[in-house]
Amino acid sequence: MKKDRFSFVCLEAESGHDAFVNNATVGEEGRVLECAMQHIVVETIKGDHRCWDYHDCEEVSRRKEEWPYR
Repeated sequence: MKKDRFSFVCLEAESGHDAFVNNATVGEEGRVLECAMQHIVVETIKGDHRCWDYHDCEEVSRRKEEWPYR
């Protein structure tokens, strides 16, 4: 993910909007909870929390039907 998209995703999450990222390296995606330095803390669909380097992530969009636990 590029730095400007990382900033946008972080602002969306901080504003209370849903933002989602995919980490192809580990094969998971999640809803962004917070950002710190160059890392994104996410909640996976299974409810697990992960911390990923933003360079390993890509922004994704999800409809409510695809993320029922928010």
